Amino acid sequence: MNELHFAFRVRQHLNQGLQQIDDDKLARLKTAREAALAARKKPSPVPVVATVGHFLRFNFDARGVRFSLIALTLVLCAALYVHWHTDQMIAELSEFDSVLLSEDVPVEALLDEDFVEWLRKPQER
Repeated sequence: MNELHFAFRVRQHLNQGLQQIDDDKLARLKTAREAALAARKKPSPVPVVATVGHFLRFNFDARGVRFSLIALTLVLCAALYVHWHTDQMIAELSEFDSVLLSEDVPVEALLDEDFVEWLRKPQER
């Protein structure tokens, strides 16, 4: 017997049992159901701040906060490294440009293809 067949059989037994209940018991069940529905609280609008606080309180236990702080630290370190590396590259390029501009290099030398190749080769200067 699979799960769907079992659910069908349970539903049949419940429906048959419903027909065998006395009228006074059915009336009491109906009034109890109506009382329960009347007593049910209506959903109230919740402020967003309370929702955020609830989310943070119940979804970030100590382990979640620790992992979040570790992830934030890694992202911050990566951003600082990229910033530092970019500053270093700009400093190197500006030093190279100032050396090229301070020397008397004719314009034809800058346009020469061999000069471009010379610039591309890493040399100790």
